[in-house]
Amino acid sequence: MPRPIDLVEDADRDVIAMESWYPGGQIVDAHSHRRIQLLYGATGTMQLDTKFGTWIVPPGFAVWIPAGVPHQLTMNNVVTHSLYFRISALGDPPRKCQVIEVPAFLRELIRESINVPLLYEPDSRDELLMKMLLLEACLQPVVPLHLPMPKDPQLARLCQAFYKAPSQSATPQEWARQLHISERTFYRRFLLNTGMTFSSWRQQACVFAALSRLSLGQSITTIALDMGYESPSSFSTMFKKSMGFPPSQYVKKI
Repeated sequence: MPRPIDLVEDADRDVIAMESWYPGGQIVDAHSHRRIQLLYGATGTMQLDTKFGTWIVPPGFAVWIPAGVPHQLTMNNVVTHSLYFRISALGDPPRKCQVIEVPAFLRELIRESINVPLLYEPDSRDELLMKMLLLEACLQPVVPLHLPMPKDPQLARLCQAFYKAPSQSATPQEWARQLHISERTFYRRFLLNTGMTFSSWRQQACVFAALSRLSLGQSITTIALDMGYESPSSFSTMFKKSMGFPPSQYVKKI
């Protein structure tokens, strides 16, 4: 059974692990933790939303969530392994959400941690395992699975609506007209608010939405055509350029 979160937060241990199950497309309402969380999806794809943007966490990846940061989660058939760390246990704790890849050794440490008692004995094998897990997690490089959302409320509304129904055919000219500004002004405003060009952001949004839909079992062809690509192969080329592997390989990981 999952451990009550208050019990986890208050436990007198540097590292605590727990497992949770989220069938279907379940939404976990906005909340925050007093500890730093490393959230790993053993199966399925997670979407993390904060006021700073959206992070997609496919199978084989985990996301750092700093203490005190309100976040909402969308879970698509996910089994999560959550690690909660005292802030003092990390020499350089993350100051913002960020995704890391979980290689085989770290994955096995996380799996083993789920079986460790909540109040494991000091200087025991269990405590050493938790310390090793923390060291390994902190060594992993950050991967670019973040989709920034603008602070500008008008741009934010357009971006959020686009993410719900992304299409590669959307143009900056259309968005500029909706905002009643020139294209040049739109380009400047978009870059200032997101740190990305419109075309790069649009591609990233399409990939992120595709990851969620693939994890729900939708076909590559359906997704490609829904997003306005001429063919599944052109969609797959874009996907591989962004992720480093084709969507067919991702489907095998799910």
